[in-house]
Amino acid sequence: MPRVNKAYEDKHLKRMVKQVGVMLRYFREEAELSQNALSRESGVSISTINEIENMIVNDIRLSTISTLARNLKKDPIQLIASPKFNLPEVEVAEFKKAVEILSKINRRLA
Repeated sequence: MPRVNKAYEDKHLKRMVKQVGVMLRYFREEAELSQNALSRESGVSISTINEIENMIVNDIRLSTISTLARNLKKDPIQLIASPKFNLPEVEVAEFKKAVEILSKINRRLA
């Protein structure tokens, strides 16, 4: 089934997607993993990883971010937010809780 290309005009969303691509590549290379190895370990297709890292996508599922982060032994927020971006601890805790809930839902659907 061909991918549906969604176009968003939200500049903040575009910036966040770019951030995820940059951080995914950084953490993957830091872990000394190829895209292929990360794909095998995470179950996320190599084409999806490649598209994220090369910023070819317009949006990324939170479940995909969560899966990739877990396989890189990182918090999902580390892929989304720039290291220069400081979130209050309360918001980080809420975000982590939301990711856990979405991950549980995703596992039940799989």
